[in-house]
Amino acid sequence: MLLGIAAYIIVYPAFFIKVDPSRWYVVPKGIPPSQSFPFGTTLTGQNIADLVPIALRNSIIIGGTTALTSIAVAIVLSMLVVLVRKGVSAIMTFIDTMCTIPPLPVLIVLLYGWRDYITMPLIGLILSIFGWAWPSRALISILSSLRERTFIHTSYLSGLPTYLIMIKDFIPYILRYILIGFVNLSLWGIGMETTVAMFGAMRMDVPTIGTTLYWSMHFQAFILGLWWWYMIPTLFLIAFILSLYALGVKLDEYLTVGV
Repeated sequence: MLLGIAAYIIVYPAFFIKVDPSRWYVVPKGIPPSQSFPFGTTLTGQNIADLVPIALRNSIIIGGTTALTSIAVAIVLSMLVVLVRKGVSAIMTFIDTMCTIPPLPVLIVLLYGWRDYITMPLIGLILSIFGWAWPSRALISILSSLRERTFIHTSYLSGLPTYLIMIKDFIPYILRYILIGFVNLSLWGIGMETTVAMFGAMRMDVPTIGTTLYWSMHFQAFILGLWWWYMIPTLFLIAFILSLYALGVKLDEYLTVGV
């Protein structure tokens, strides 16, 4: 399923989309799924078959950027606390504070204020402001336990520099958590983007799953019976989330073998 979705959002736009899907009123409005328009059209005159792959791709870019940035920050902070052991109290206080701040209201304010200037990767960076705190907490706990193992003390006594201890001794043990955490943070980033966009706090002229659902709600597609406008993007989003979750489970099973 994941490969099929990947082909749809990469191959289909490259060879079959002739008109920018973000443009309004380029096709007849409100047509249900038919032979000419397999997924129907919106009341804004957009072909949903062309709109969904671009919207889903943008949402994936946001989720991937959020996950990559959050995991990188979490690794650096956890290594500073556990290995370098400098500023531990200040860093832990900062992490605990970020864990207690509710992200949704703050993200709505930030994204609404900057929505005319932001790009998809920048949205992911803004979401990652809150994405790194809980992974940092978990990694600090894991690394603190590993630090007391005999082989870690042996590496220190052997004179290995800190960065080599991190790469050779710590990274193999936390690789499983990093990969699973990347998948989970990607799902969190996509979900948060969709939620924020439903409040109209995103850049509304760029298609994402969230902005597509926002415009369907704005034009009262549910009341007017245009089920394909909101149902088809939602089904594609659910299919992608389930595929990504299945990938995370398979990664966990593969990396658990022999542990």
